[in-house]
Amino acid sequence: MKRYALLTILIFCVFTLSCGNNDESADNRVSRQGEYAGYGDAIYADEYEMTSRYVQVSDGTKLAMDIYRPREKTTGDVIDTPLPVLWMHTPYNRRYSMNETLTVESYPGTAGRLVKYGYVVATVDFRGLYASYGHNEAYNRGEWITAASRDAYDITEWLAQQPWSNGNIGMWGCSATGGSQLQAATTAPPHLKAIFPMSCEFDVYPFRVPGGMAPDQRTRTQAKSSREARDAAAVPVDADTDKSQLKEAIAEHAGTVENPGHAPFRDSIAGAITDPTSQPWWIKSSPHTYLEEINASGIAMYMAANWDEGPTKHGAFFTFNNVANPAKLIVGPEGHCGWMNVESRTGFDITVEERRFFDYWLKDIDNGIMDEDPVYYYTYNVPAGSEWRSAEQWPLADETRTRYYLGEGSLSTTEPTGVDLKDETAVAYDVTPDTMTAKGLVYETAPLDSDIQVTGHPAINLWVSSTAKDGDFIATLQDVGPDGAVASYNVHGQLRASLRKLQDPPYNNLGLPWHRFHEADAVPLAPGEPAELVFEILPISMVVKAGHRLRLVIHFADRSTPRLDPAPEVTVYRDSKHRSYLTLPIIEAR
Repeated sequence: MKRYALLTILIFCVFTLSCGNNDESADNRVSRQGEYAGYGDAIYADEYEMTSRYVQVSDGTKLAMDIYRPREKTTGDVIDTPLPVLWMHTPYNRRYSMNETLTVESYPGTAGRLVKYGYVVATVDFRGLYASYGHNEAYNRGEWITAASRDAYDITEWLAQQPWSNGNIGMWGCSATGGSQLQAATTAPPHLKAIFPMSCEFDVYPFRVPGGMAPDQRTRTQAKSSREARDAAAVPVDADTDKSQLKEAIAEHAGTVENPGHAPFRDSIAGAITDPTSQPWWIKSSPHTYLEEINASGIAMYMAANWDEGPTKHGAFFTFNNVANPAKLIVGPEGHCGWMNVESRTGFDITVEERRFFDYWLKDIDNGIMDEDPVYYYTYNVPAGSEWRSAEQWPLADETRTRYYLGEGSLSTTEPTGVDLKDETAVAYDVTPDTMTAKGLVYETAPLDSDIQVTGHPAINLWVSSTAKDGDFIATLQDVGPDGAVASYNVHGQLRASLRKLQDPPYNNLGLPWHRFHEADAVPLAPGEPAELVFEILPISMVVKAGHRLRLVIHFADRSTPRLDPAPEVTVYRDSKHRSYLTLPIIEAR
């Protein structure tokens, strides 16, 4: 079937002379990561038609939608030919991004660029936000409230029935708009064929409360409501010329709950969420809770993340390794949703990858994307031209998990033999990235004799004690050059000591330590008595060059840590009875 579809496209190009450079012979086709030509190039005008309207979902709520349709190159007429549709379900304003440019042109994924290639693109405000009617709970996780869980299904199926749609629907977006795609997959709309979620969670608790380090409820500052700002930025739909419908929608936003309230444990009931549920909020709003439904959907998925973002980069790896659906994974060298920076830095355009993926799944173009290695990732500090690499699986098949033991300010592969070896310090609460090293305990390798490649998920086993009954412990990896310059890519892990109990994970956790973080799991430290903390560190792919040192910094507070007066004394043990060590996924030189 794919061959017939490709043949049809080629015949169309020959007779209409409308396929870009008109040079789509097999010899001129290119389809590989970041490069795509000769498989149905731009056939429509750069300018598109933008319209907007309300769409009523099954419970009667009206959601605001913008629709972008291609125009014919010469006449400017709007194309009536049924085309695939890509849509985004967003809490961040369907019309404009923060820089006041169109969301479809500036939000990561920039699907507006794909209209001229034969796609209709749509953006929809979450219920209860911006111009949509209804009530929202928890703002950018509001897609997980019960009333909203059907919205993505309804919108997908509405789009599939429009005369300008061919019934093949995809979704795009990053962060909460990535999560909204996984939420859509839980309801398995029949016409949703493929999604491209970027930088979204699989298990939300470690992202929202990393390491169980919830802020003290007594000192926690309640975020001010931004409902008024969102309402002021809302854009009416075309037919609402007097903004009367917009006023009605905004009136329904009254009482919006910005966040779920104080929910320090994974099984905490979110008191601020009024939607009745038998599930604690962090569990209810986690995609892994619905893994059976997601797998049953059969929807193809292309997960994306960046190394230099925080805990959201977790989601892509664990989603990729847990879904049974056709799946791919890409990891770039920037921060959260930073794909425009990836393009300016490396020349890699994620929108090209989106087009390859959606062409295959929504247009039936056999461009080879699903025959490639499913994992594509960037490695820091390698020779130019070899930064982007592919793999058949994640973690990499050839990783060697290697222990680096803590010594007297040192890191080495030699096991400690002495007894009663330890480092003591007082907790410093004024820790920022600039002062982290000065306020923590530092362990470094000797200057390396040769390059080492670290690609995968590090972990740490840390023996500690404290004069307090609890404490926070944060481990950060850094690459230190011969001149003292420090490079770090959000490679850190953390754990509240009272929640150190390990359990079996409810999903494939890649063999890493997993903590349930239930309230019943909390076990205080016995002051002065050693306890072992085992926790993972965020993944990375980097080469530490010969002559550089690998540094591990341990510090004991961040902005979530409750302050004690006087500050407690903490001890890190590193002797033969209490071996503290860092485990690194080392890849042999290639």
